[in-house]
Amino acid sequence: MKKTIILSEYNTELIEGYCLKSEEEKDYLSRMAYEQTNNRREQRFYFDELTTGLRIQTLSWVGVIELKEIRIIIQPKFNNGFQDLIDVICFINEVPFCRWHDSLTELAKSDFMELFCRLFLQELEKLWQKGLYKEYISEEDNLRQLRGRPDLVHNLQYNHTKPTRIYCRYDELVTDIVDNQIIRLALEIVARFRLSPETERKLSRYRTEFALVCDSYLGEDWPQFFYHRLNAHYELAHKLSYYLVKQRSHKNIYCFQDQAFASFLFDMNDIFESFVATLLKRYLPSWYRVESQKRVTTAICQDGASYRHIIPDLIVTDKKSGHQLVLDTKYKNYNRKPVATEDIFQLAFYAQCFSQPEEGYHQSVLLYPRYWGEVPGNARIDLLPGNLHGGYLRLRDISVEETLDLIRGGNKDRLKETAFHLVCT
Repeated sequence: MKKTIILSEYNTELIEGYCLKSEEEKDYLSRMAYEQTNNRREQRFYFDELTTGLRIQTLSWVGVIELKEIRIIIQPKFNNGFQDLIDVICFINEVPFCRWHDSLTELAKSDFMELFCRLFLQELEKLWQKGLYKEYISEEDNLRQLRGRPDLVHNLQYNHTKPTRIYCRYDELVTDIVDNQIIRLALEIVARFRLSPETERKLSRYRTEFALVCDSYLGEDWPQFFYHRLNAHYELAHKLSYYLVKQRSHKNIYCFQDQAFASFLFDMNDIFESFVATLLKRYLPSWYRVESQKRVTTAICQDGASYRHIIPDLIVTDKKSGHQLVLDTKYKNYNRKPVATEDIFQLAFYAQCFSQPEEGYHQSVLLYPRYWGEVPGNARIDLLPGNLHGGYLRLRDISVEETLDLIRGGNKDRLKETAFHLVCT
């Protein structure tokens, strides 16, 4: 039985008496400690081997790290831990909360893998009840009887001495398509997780069912789906599959003898940004347009050509006035520490890029989470006060727990007030 070590995000803790058992385990933890995307390397956590044990410094990544003899759980600083994180994911992906709360046990509430996999399997059950999506694909074959339409050119080429054969082209209705293949891949990834016996039985059933109807998806990139009347019921299952497929990197898997352990980590920066973007898009008045991750190629140029791109987290446009406001989400506790200089410089540049000449100043908003029990903050930082090129930066916090309570209660008026407060300068 593995020992479970529970940590929290943005913290440092010593696991006393534990040392990495082999070079393979050390190499695995080293690979897990960062994420490499394109030319960018992002640290997930830090670790040091000391004479007294293993020291872990956590950052914004939460989830589960599986080692040979211990299981490290990094919890978010939400009041209800992983339960609130799953609710945030449900809100982002429009999954009703009740679907997974109804069958939750006390034992599973602190097990992120168990929570997420139950949510995923419940969406699969709903999909299965509505039926698998099939597509027609064109095939050709040399048959003994006519099927579809004859291919006369190929028939003369291959069958001029075979009067009992006819070359045909026909459409076949199949289930071995990308829509199903991506779900099978997600199921194969989930199979590496340590789950409860009940969840493993349910998982085994769906793995068997999907193995009979399709192959696993082999592509490197996430496929693009187009939803319509026949496959609309796949959308939520695909959204949840995306989180799982992101975990398929070989460096998330630790093999020891005949066992393989899979770790499962989420970046709270991405989750928080998606949560805020979803809140604004759903509850701001209709005359506001919210754009996420809009790439701007004209902000930094050299010799008239784009030199560097900028990608603000959120741009909110007032359709009536044309005014644009830049918002940047930072998953940092700025209620307890000053805003980092690089964050101020970043927001100031973004704001100048989108400011209107007639306004005379630039303004932007930095959004960060407020944790349970903290006093709400609403500060303003003046940038170059009294200067022609001056502006200001608004600091706005949002309590994820309180917002989730409003969502669960269906309090749309308060949610609209919350969304409007975030963009009101």
